[in-house]
Amino acid sequence: MFHQPKSSQGPSQGGVPARPERLAERWARLAERLELAPQQPLIVALSGGADSVLLTHLVAAAEPPLDVVCVHVDHDLRGDESRADARFCESLCRSLGLPLVQRYAPLPKDSADLEARARELRYAALFEEARRGGPVRTVLTGHHADDALETLLMRWMRGTGLSGMSGLRERVVFRGRTAGDFQSDEDLPPVTVLRPLITMRRSEVRRVLSDRGNTWREDSSNQDPRFFRNRLRHGLLEEVADVAGGEGLANLRAFSSAVESLEDHLARATAHLAWQTPSFAAASRDEADARRGGELKRHDLVSLSAPLMRRALWRLLTEGSGAAPGRHLLDLVTADLTSGRCARHSLPGNWSLVLRSDCLQLLPPAPTREEIRAAQEAPGQALMPWGDPEPCHFFLPIPGILTLPDGRRLSAELEPAPPAGLIPRGAREVLIDAAAVLEPLIVRWARPGDRFHPLGAPGGRPLVRFLADAGVPREERGAVPLVVSQGRILWAAGLRPADPARIRPSTTRVLRLVLHTSAEAKRDGLHAG
Repeated sequence: MFHQPKSSQGPSQGGVPARPERLAERWARLAERLELAPQQPLIVALSGGADSVLLTHLVAAAEPPLDVVCVHVDHDLRGDESRADARFCESLCRSLGLPLVQRYAPLPKDSADLEARARELRYAALFEEARRGGPVRTVLTGHHADDALETLLMRWMRGTGLSGMSGLRERVVFRGRTAGDFQSDEDLPPVTVLRPLITMRRSEVRRVLSDRGNTWREDSSNQDPRFFRNRLRHGLLEEVADVAGGEGLANLRAFSSAVESLEDHLARATAHLAWQTPSFAAASRDEADARRGGELKRHDLVSLSAPLMRRALWRLLTEGSGAAPGRHLLDLVTADLTSGRCARHSLPGNWSLVLRSDCLQLLPPAPTREEIRAAQEAPGQALMPWGDPEPCHFFLPIPGILTLPDGRRLSAELEPAPPAGLIPRGAREVLIDAAAVLEPLIVRWARPGDRFHPLGAPGGRPLVRFLADAGVPREERGAVPLVVSQGRILWAAGLRPADPARIRPSTTRVLRLVLHTSAEAKRDGLHAG
């Protein structure tokens, strides 16, 4: 719906602001507060509403001119009205001399949690444009103080911890594909979202536009009582204003600011905690999956006070799995940590959290039956080890290279024994006494009844016990390659060689075994022979 101001204090010619110098000064102050460099490429999220329109006029008036691209996302939720919004944005940008990108992201009107889904698609489009070629652009949104207060109360009423009580922040850095994607993606550059109008009231935004004779669009769905935010805006907040006046709303905003300051202080106390690449990753995962989930020393969490532990745990699980844990789950995990119990917890999205005596392990979802079947039936693909009723095995020639089903490669090569100081100590490369090797070498996965005598141990033990003690979770034990000679396990690849095959002072020749990631194999031109 088109909104025409009732009055204005200055004419507008062809949509060009009548007094751009005032907007230029206002933008200069905002940019200074946000520490925004003049040369920083920007994206303005332009819906056509009053807040995004004022933001567009501000950046258009900046001196010197900014590198700006406006992005309008059409969800096609209001038919002709949505298309009119898009035409308005196109006309506005043309009058201001700003480029506009139109993104079409339709959403069925009967979608569950329509508000959240639309927000997810909108930010996904904004982030994609921000990362599209050249320097990553900073995204500007028109959120104002009333939006921040409504978000605070929505989180409060729906249930939130302390971190959610701070409402909308002026600056947020996202490392996923959408604003709701809490899991970092190291293949994607981070996107910064700034909210320059966060200190302004909704009425102030409209007054600035009206005084200048600028027009904007009114979204008719903002009156729809189906949406929680609308019921809050036109119900609870109006009642608060009636009961406590403007001071009551101001006190709520002050409370949000106080919580945000406290949250910043607590964040600094736990910011050093982060998931590390799992110690078992070299044995069971290719490089692309090595950093999914992770490990964290248990002591680093239990040494914190209970509120800090809970806060850090929420952030770690949210960042690691991409989904925020519920209050009940946090209660259970926190209780297990403080009592010293070892346990296993199911997380949203089929992730798992394993509490071991020395560490926490965050594990991604195991492959589904459909995914396993698809991998096994792919053209030219060998059987995957997971779910195979008759465990498969492969032959590793000496010298030679073997490609594993997940893309990793095992290489074997005979060579003279090196001096003691040159024996490799890494998890993915070992030297064993060639005298202990009888061809052919077989590479397979764990079978019931397997026993293994690891280097340095007094004797053999069940392989499953060794893998458990090595920290390999049960979901990934079937992905650890075993190099076998005449029925004896010579190497649990990525973990430890066998003690009977260790290099001795009398060793003259050794077998070098290396477990290569698929990326290394591609880079080094390793091909199975």
